[in-house]
Amino acid sequence: MIYQRWSARIVFAIIFSAVFWQSVQCANGEPNADYSRLVDYIIIEDKQRPLHVFHDFEDDFDPEVHKAALDHLNSHPDLIQNIKTDLGATSLRWRLTDLEYRLLFVPEKRAEYAVLYESYCQDVVRDLLEITHLENPFNDIRTLKGEKPGLSDGTGVNAFLVHNLVKEFSGTYLFFNQGQKKVEIKLEGKIVTGEVGFYSTDLYIRDDGSFEFVNDTYTIWQNSAKNPYTALMVPAEETLHIALRGYTQQAILESLEKQCIRGIEDARKIVDAWVSVEEGIVGGLVYSLMPRILDHYLGPIPSRLIEKDLATKSQLAKYRYLKRGIEIVEDMGYQRALQLYKTDPERFRDMLI
Repeated sequence: MIYQRWSARIVFAIIFSAVFWQSVQCANGEPNADYSRLVDYIIIEDKQRPLHVFHDFEDDFDPEVHKAALDHLNSHPDLIQNIKTDLGATSLRWRLTDLEYRLLFVPEKRAEYAVLYESYCQDVVRDLLEITHLENPFNDIRTLKGEKPGLSDGTGVNAFLVHNLVKEFSGTYLFFNQGQKKVEIKLEGKIVTGEVGFYSTDLYIRDDGSFEFVNDTYTIWQNSAKNPYTALMVPAEETLHIALRGYTQQAILESLEKQCIRGIEDARKIVDAWVSVEEGIVGGLVYSLMPRILDHYLGPIPSRLIEKDLATKSQLAKYRYLKRGIEIVEDMGYQRALQLYKTDPERFRDMLI
């Protein structure tokens, strides 16, 4: 089967036990709402070590890894020139013959930071679900201390909290000239992923031409970011992506059917377009709801941090509808906008574009 991996910073109703929320309760039974120390921790310089394995190497195309490999080649013109010399060519053709990567993570070793961020994420998710009346998609929300998590199949999503996330990759690039003489270059390296929140969906094309979605059973949230607001809004943003992913997937399937799509490249274009639509509704909801949640736990967040986060995201293609999504949610109200996306995502898309 052929597939397109879809990551979005991103289903089933699970009832949390009383034990699950125990860490966010005070002795008097009231929620611990003082997370002011979190900002102090977030602005401390990120830690890059120690690295632990999150999952084993997978034969999988990853756009972020591929871009890092190409950036390495482009930044070493002497290497490209040596390849041209070896091939006796003035221009090169190339293809990627294999690519694999695995996720590594830096655990949060500072005990107070780890406890604060875990409790904060649990509180934010609880409040967000109460406000939106969305079903709870999580089995668990917990901090990884260095152990390799079990990623078994099943219903619901596990949220793993880490300090930093790294991708380690290995790829072979084949260069050849007009006469088909070949040179193989193997690149290995590590990159710090640009995703503070990480949740993925795979779109498979079966042998009969039909499509199938397979969602990850986990999401990863970093407690580190250059902008404190970015780390603080991750639990809300990723929860909304996970909760709304099913509606997006149904809209994609309908688009694929209407356009009689059978090839992976054409399917990828439709998926990429809907990723931007989902970012539009999620971004609009986060912009509308997070200030009141943050104000409850940390006091007013400087507007410059929120605007800086929006400016950073707006530089990326998948966030091309973000500002319009914010306008729509502000105009309609978060309840009507959310209901519209759940019942008629195509209509919401048309409003965005």
